[in-house]
Amino acid sequence: MSSRRDFLAQGGGVMVAALAGTPTQAARRTPMIDCHAHAGHAPALTDPWTTIADPEEILRRNREAGIDQSVIFPISNDTFEKANQEIAGICRKFAGHFIGYAKHDPETEKGRIRAMLIRECNELGLRGLKLHVHPGPEVLDTVAELGIPVIYHPARVALIEEISRDYPTVDFILAHLGADMSYDWREHLAAIEMARRHQNVYLDTGAVVLTRYIEQAVHELGAEKIIFGSDEPEVDCRLEIFKIRMLELPKLQEEKILGGNLQRLLGKYRGKAA
Repeated sequence: MSSRRDFLAQGGGVMVAALAGTPTQAARRTPMIDCHAHAGHAPALTDPWTTIADPEEILRRNREAGIDQSVIFPISNDTFEKANQEIAGICRKFAGHFIGYAKHDPETEKGRIRAMLIRECNELGLRGLKLHVHPGPEVLDTVAELGIPVIYHPARVALIEEISRDYPTVDFILAHLGADMSYDWREHLAAIEMARRHQNVYLDTGAVVLTRYIEQAVHELGAEKIIFGSDEPEVDCRLEIFKIRMLELPKLQEEKILGGNLQRLLGKYRGKAA
């Protein structure tokens, strides 16, 4: 027969773990990650979203919303080398709270992006790329070698068709489900169709006003193709995360959208380009 001491060391410990929850179980929780936030400064003092984006404001709202980390990248600049260094510095200052992405302009920085992006990933610790301007081979070849995701905000959804086909190993996250502030509902439909046709195209939910299209995207594509984003700090993550919660999805599907999908894409980083 087992002694009382043996029972406490074995069976008793199991019962305590069952009541309190084991560290292993707690560690399995998928972190919530906002895939779309801006941080840092810009030289031109114009609109609020092109002047300054305060990381401490993002952190405060993240805590209230239960978000573990935010992907941050620079606000508008003509060139981005210094701005990307600022992003890396913010990530170091608030270690564990932010995931830094570089941002580049394939036109104003043409010919220099490869060297900068390799250094920004391999030395500064940035883990992705944000684009507004359509990229060419200089950008896309480097991204493919590094294994980093691209969050792309094109003028029209159709612009992503060719590059997603020609670079099947690059993961493209189509910002704002194809239409910032739902300026054109047809672009939402085009984004859903684009993600259906291309395995490497995902949809970011940030700043989508017509929320029926988020619901439609999840219904038609599955949770695996949808990634939660907000567009902080000008768009409040506390409201944006509610758009996902109100879908009342099964727990595993919700976790994929709120962090699991992006975590999987970030795990492809190779850092081998030189």
